[in-house]
Amino acid sequence: MGARKLTRWQKASALVPMAVLVGAWGAALTNSTFATASDGSGGGAVPDVPSTAFDQPASVQETPGGIDPRAGLNGTVATLSTNGIPSAALYAYRRAETLLGSADGSCNLPWNLVAAIGRVESNHGRSDGNSLSADGIAKPGIYGVPLDGNDGRAKVADTDNGAIDKNSVYDRAVGPLQFIPSTWKSVAVDSDNDGMKNPQDIDDAATSAGIYLCAGPGNLSTEQGAAAAVRRYNHSQSYVDLVLQVSAAYAAGEFTQTPNDFSTASVLTSQSNDQTLTEAQRKKAKRAENNANKPPKGTDGGTDGGTDGGTDGGTDGGTDGGTGGGTTSDGLSGLVGGILGDLGGGSTSGSSGGGGSTLTWAQAKAQCLASGLSTLDLAKLTKCITGLLS
Repeated sequence: MGARKLTRWQKASALVPMAVLVGAWGAALTNSTFATASDGSGGGAVPDVPSTAFDQPASVQETPGGIDPRAGLNGTVATLSTNGIPSAALYAYRRAETLLGSADGSCNLPWNLVAAIGRVESNHGRSDGNSLSADGIAKPGIYGVPLDGNDGRAKVADTDNGAIDKNSVYDRAVGPLQFIPSTWKSVAVDSDNDGMKNPQDIDDAATSAGIYLCAGPGNLSTEQGAAAAVRRYNHSQSYVDLVLQVSAAYAAGEFTQTPNDFSTASVLTSQSNDQTLTEAQRKKAKRAENNANKPPKGTDGGTDGGTDGGTDGGTDGGTDGGTGGGTTSDGLSGLVGGILGDLGGGSTSGSSGGGGSTLTWAQAKAQCLASGLSTLDLAKLTKCITGLLS
């Protein structure tokens, strides 16, 4: 298990020297102590993991903030590499894997599963204009919409008097892993030993998410075990499917490490992929994009083809090749130039070259057309002209 994970890490961390990254990571784990999941601080090096799974979900948002609703599943998965994972987030996910591996060896929590949840929940701490600082803090802070039961949202009355989520009427999901306050209080851990259990700190949040996922029985290195744990985290099946696809892509090395302190733009690049539009509207947008990318008739095809193909090919091939001292390649240039010139509407013809023949493209073409060939059958016409010129 361990060797396989290290191979994935080495494969995907091309932007950071491995020795430096692993050295810093190992030193931090050796020199730090971590709080347990209870209210008091523990003196051990690993967090406590409950033997019973949590009944209450960690996240209840139907459409998490890390996903552009217009891009949908395909847009999210297709842009994982270009979207990237901030260095602080990647460190936090690997840290969670290591700590939970020591705390609960049977859980087999992979870093990529925690990372997938981080991507879906908050785009690794970068949703709503946030960025992740070098010490892993989401700034200015990630807060979900009030869970007031409206518009299909769950209804969760305030459980923290607004201390965690800044709302004393309804609970809101908080931080890069989007914990609801009541669940956060059950699993919160001071992973980076800074004296605070901060849901906006991705170190604390990632390890706390690992505690939640590993609580109770289950082997998270299997698809069945991972699916069951993620379903507890958020009861939406579409959420589970998306997280598992992102996790598998990360495990296969489909990610890049990006700098901290940068927020990211929407992953949507085209209206034809906008999932908020109807299928008919997306098809219409696709046709419009295709038409916009076509060269205007008579411009690129005619002028460029005629001028570039006819003049350049005809002049270079005809002059260089037809003078008598040209080479086969010069003559071929004339032939190709003549074809392009003919297709584009150019008038300058290239001569055969090679052996110094004075037969021009236009003359060869005229002879082939006189034999009954049509300009509509370019393959046969070209073969005939080539035979004459050679």
